[in-house]
Amino acid sequence: MSRILTPNDARPANQNGQALQNYLVTSVPVAGWWERAGEARARFIGQRFEDASHVFVLCEDSRLVGVVAIRDLLGAAETTSVQDIARAAEPYSVSLDVDREDAASVAIRSGLSILAVCDAEGRFLGAVPARALMTILRDEHIEDLHHMAGILGKSEAAKDALTAAPHRRAFYRLPWLLVGMTGSAAATAMMSRFEAALSAHIAVAFFIPAIVYLADSVGTQSEVVVVRGLSLTDSALLPLFAGELGTGALLGSMLGCLAFPIVWFFFSSVGLAATVGISLAVASTIATAFGFLMPWLFARLGYDAALGSGPVATVVQDTFSLMTYFVVASWLVF
Repeated sequence: MSRILTPNDARPANQNGQALQNYLVTSVPVAGWWERAGEARARFIGQRFEDASHVFVLCEDSRLVGVVAIRDLLGAAETTSVQDIARAAEPYSVSLDVDREDAASVAIRSGLSILAVCDAEGRFLGAVPARALMTILRDEHIEDLHHMAGILGKSEAAKDALTAAPHRRAFYRLPWLLVGMTGSAAATAMMSRFEAALSAHIAVAFFIPAIVYLADSVGTQSEVVVVRGLSLTDSALLPLFAGELGTGALLGSMLGCLAFPIVWFFFSSVGLAATVGISLAVASTIATAFGFLMPWLFARLGYDAALGSGPVATVVQDTFSLMTYFVVASWLVF
């Protein structure tokens, strides 16, 4: 029997996305569980289908009980039961009102090139073929890229992002850039408190761009992983967070170990070299934590998770990277 993904298992389409109605095809091969392979093949002769890659096996009341690839049906003996061929397929179905992105994620996790769609009672309604699944994934990917760039705050504005008048495009982008400006002002105010120390140890300022860039890059990698992971996995939050945090700490430590001898060699200062190395390790770990938690927080608040990968996360990561660098420098250099 197929398992039906219901609205209780995934987000309803009327909240965050589009339903499957526009992608559903109903002209697909179906067979009764009691039929023989030869009978089903003979019945399909002369018929035209919108998609014929799989045969959907139904019981008497039209409930879906199996899916069999057409290649398996063609290779089966005349007297082989259709139910016997489909038994190993273990089809995974979704209900019609499930969000399209959740449905495509089910197909990916189940390794299916076509997805069966059923009603609440498990009765077969049609299928979402491979070409439609590819269209869904492409559209969702483009939409997420817009969100990650801080251009869009709502998915319904996606189609307007590239065709709107310049003033409307600016309206989409300005709010997130204002958030970034506010964070930048806070970072500038923090740096001004170290003006005298920087004047006395000018070499410390040389590494500010490197610390900010590398930590932000590590955090951005984590953001992208989490944004996609939120829609493609059902794993618990804590193991995912622990894995990403460990990865960030390892990357930061490796970068710090590489930077330490280089800085020491060129500047002949163990304190400065240690400051850069420790700051890279700590800042990368912190950036990874924010890179993971901010998309998750946005998703929990009901927004598209990709929003957390935009200017909001970037300015927070940069501010904490600077703070980490100056705190370590105040201990070892200033």
